[in-house]
Amino acid sequence: MDIVCKSCEKNFIADEMPRRGAVCFSCHIKTVNLGFTYGKEDFHGPTVRERQRKQVADAAIHGINAEPVMNWI
Repeated sequence: MDIVCKSCEKNFIADEMPRRGAVCFSCHIKTVNLGFTYGKEDFHGPTVRERQRKQVADAAIHGINAEPVMNWI
């Protein structure tokens, strides 16, 4: 099936109409956002392990005996 892209008006071939409609893969991939799932703060901030250590230390200061869940298994 010969389809004309709605965005760039180039022809592309597909067996059937794609789920994205009459948009070529090149134009479709431009709309895909690979952003930060949990925000830039989480990406550039402290690691999970560092945050875990801080939570356990803060709990110990307040007299709570906190343990990571991984210690339960």
